[in-house]
Amino acid sequence: MWTIPIGEPVRRASRERTGWGSMIVTDVRGSKAGPLTAASQRPDPVPLPGRQPGVVGLGRRAQTWLPDPRAADHLRRHERFLGRIIDYLCADAGVDQFVDWGCAVPGTGTRVRERRPGAAVVHVAPYGTAGVLSSSDTAVLSGDGADPTTLLHRLRTSGHVDLDRPLAVLLTRPLTADTSPTWIDGLHSLMRGGGYLALTSSAPPADTESAFAPFRLLEPGVADITWWPYPDEEVSAEGSGVLGGLGRARTRTRGSSRWL
Repeated sequence: MWTIPIGEPVRRASRERTGWGSMIVTDVRGSKAGPLTAASQRPDPVPLPGRQPGVVGLGRRAQTWLPDPRAADHLRRHERFLGRIIDYLCADAGVDQFVDWGCAVPGTGTRVRERRPGAAVVHVAPYGTAGVLSSSDTAVLSGDGADPTTLLHRLRTSGHVDLDRPLAVLLTRPLTADTSPTWIDGLHSLMRGGGYLALTSSAPPADTESAFAPFRLLEPGVADITWWPYPDEEVSAEGSGVLGGLGRARTRTRGSSRWL
């Protein structure tokens, strides 16, 4: 089990609630403080906006524009959050099938295969997100303006993933209170073999928690992506304002169900 060194050591949540209606089931932070090698020692591979030449007139030098540091900082925070999610799912949860549902940063497939060589990765590209495709060896389901229900049908019939085995869906392009997905129940029903849903949102905590239903949130529930999986009340550092979390689906076999 891995942990992440963020500021002062934090206590491990000891509670574990049970039952389908409960929100929190387990703690993904581990029992001891220590470095998370894959997430903390790897250099930042996020392609940041580079300099672009301006219009050059006679007798004038080319002008340049620097990237917005706030946008670059957001990408770094998001990438590190996604890296911690992927590390947990590959190393601790044993997942080897991933769906990158329009993630906000590129390179998802590369990060997954660094931690889990041979893992299957599918990039679902809703309208307007094709530009963040991670790599040429990743299967792509293009949105083409299709609604999420249609994309779920394409995922089910594509043959790229085995829905009778655990699957991780990374829906980490930040949602807002106005863009909360209404199709998560359909995704949950699709995942017969169980699995996980990672989600981020700039909506209030209660709305973000509700967006996971019927997935069951893992400890610590939702927290700022800068320090997840530590709960907000245990970290004093400045956050990003974007919340994230990891939900879990139960596997269903022969009319019964069990937690992975």
